[in-house]
Amino acid sequence: MRRYAGRMIFRRSTLDLEARTALAAYRQSPDAVLLLKEGAFIECNVAAEAVYGLTRAEILGRNPVVFSRPTQGDGRPTAEHVGERVQQAVKDGFARFEWFNMRGPEEVRMLVTLIPVPQEGADAVLVQVQDLTNTGQVVNAVAKGLASLAQGDLNVRLDTPFSAEFEPLRGSFNTAADRMAESMAEVTAVAAALHNGCSDIRQASDDLSGRTERQAASLEESAAAIQEITQNVREAATLVDTTETIIADTHRDAQNSASIVEDTTRAMACIESASREIGEIISVIDGIAFQTNLLALNAGVEAARAGDAGKGFAVVASEVRALAQRSADAAKDVKARVTASTVQVDRGVELVSTTGVALKRITEQMDRIRALIGNIATTARQQAETLGQINIAVGEMDSITQHNAAMVEETTAAARSLADEAARLNEAVSIFRVARAETRHSGGAPLRMVAGGRR
Repeated sequence: MRRYAGRMIFRRSTLDLEARTALAAYRQSPDAVLLLKEGAFIECNVAAEAVYGLTRAEILGRNPVVFSRPTQGDGRPTAEHVGERVQQAVKDGFARFEWFNMRGPEEVRMLVTLIPVPQEGADAVLVQVQDLTNTGQVVNAVAKGLASLAQGDLNVRLDTPFSAEFEPLRGSFNTAADRMAESMAEVTAVAAALHNGCSDIRQASDDLSGRTERQAASLEESAAAIQEITQNVREAATLVDTTETIIADTHRDAQNSASIVEDTTRAMACIESASREIGEIISVIDGIAFQTNLLALNAGVEAARAGDAGKGFAVVASEVRALAQRSADAAKDVKARVTASTVQVDRGVELVSTTGVALKRITEQMDRIRALIGNIATTARQQAETLGQINIAVGEMDSITQHNAAMVEETTAAARSLADEAARLNEAVSIFRVARAETRHSGGAPLRMVAGGRR
């Protein structure tokens, strides 16, 4: 309800619920309520004086441009906006927009709502003005705080208290900033640790890659060496088998030689026995010659006694005696030769016996050598088989090592990529400015953002 030129705006004599509600809003609203008609305010409530900072008399009869900033938010002159906004309200049924007034030297942000009042005229509109000074300060403070947060300054806080309805917003902003600072501090620490760890992993992976490559090369050389050793052992085993065959043949020859020596020994024994028998026979012949010589001597004596009658017999006796003498001499010569032969036969028997013992000992040694060579051959074959298995295992190890080397290269590439990503993460979080841990723990005050600016 209002009065205009001594008349009631609402022409009903009895106020209904709608009129009573409108009247209560008009009188009790903390926002300014004015009536704009023909380009001038013709009525206002009490709150308008507080909102505009002017008396009722200073407000009424004047155009809104008088109280406004020369230009509005879009940069256009204020005078161009007034008519457009009124026409918009008449056309659409209402118009709501931000408006910048001047309260003395102070610029005031306002929220204006225009509602057509056709009962008062075609261009008459009810103007509701809400002072956004506190809201603007809140918006400015929050905007500056958010801008600082956007620039990475997580130390910003809103310390200047807001009006009661906006105080929870300030608390929420500060709480969110605290939690963001704490979280980002942890993220920064983790990023730094991750960067350092990735650098260490990258270095370790590079070292491991180098060592694995060297190990693969060494293992490859070892595999080639073991393969060559295996071939040599196999050849040695073949040679040992050949040697074993030769030793076996030699052993058989030695056994055959031992048999021949035994036969020779028996033959020499027979020769020795025959030599003894010949000696005995020669002794008998020597005895016969001696007896014959003695008889010839006696016959000569008897022939000499006989005289001329015994001369022929004497000649015969002399010849017999000469023959006996020659037989005795031949028997002595044969005996001497047989004795020498017996000595040589004894020496030969002794040598043959020694040779037999040596051959027997050689045969026994050949048996031992054959056994040893057999063991060596068996061991060589086992070693060849073992080296073959080792060669296979080393080949598999070489293949696995090569595979591991490839995996290490992939791991190294991944570690390098991870280190690069960690560096990027570290660089990304480095734009955030957070209070040092010792500052937070010691109670040091970080930078603060107040409602009107930074403190």
